[in-house]
Amino acid sequence: MHQLLELAGVVGSPLTQLRATGWSDARVSRLAREFELTPEQAGNAARIAQTILEGEGAWAWDASVIDRSINEASLVYQGQNLRLDRLVRKRAADGRSAQWWVLDYKSAVTPQSQPQLIEQLRQYLRAVEQQLGHEGAVHAAFLTGDGRLVELDDSGTPTAGSAAGSTGMAGRADNGASLKDESASGQGSLF
Repeated sequence: MHQLLELAGVVGSPLTQLRATGWSDARVSRLAREFELTPEQAGNAARIAQTILEGEGAWAWDASVIDRSINEASLVYQGQNLRLDRLVRKRAADGRSAQWWVLDYKSAVTPQSQPQLIEQLRQYLRAVEQQLGHEGAVHAAFLTGDGRLVELDDSGTPTAGSAAGSTGMAGRADNGASLKDESASGQGSLF
């Protein structure tokens, strides 16, 4: 699922086609071989990835909504290596400043009921706030296997169905970057 979402709209079929019909049988078979999955497991991963692309977080792949994206963003925070599934910056619009969003893909439909996943997402949020908070608000959310966006509120509590943005479907948004700077401070850096 992660690899399919990482490459969605960048390599292979256009994003609009992936949302409409999903990945080809050949691509799903290749996924199964590369990750030693059964055909059923690979098919399920592809269905979940398609559901995420069509879901409440669809805006995170829409070039009219975002102006920057990083897949599998690596950073070091408080001495720990972190890898964020997707980091995007929503364009400033309607009197609102640009916003960074940390998006964590989960095949589960209720990751917000798992304390360890909530804490992991909170850590990602704190790390990005430290690095990019000077550019505007930083948000964090799960993109779930049933297509929901579950945002952490200001207190770090998950809230489903946030008004994160439009679900526009057009455009290629990825720049393909994955940046890491192992800074000596131990606090970490994205750039």
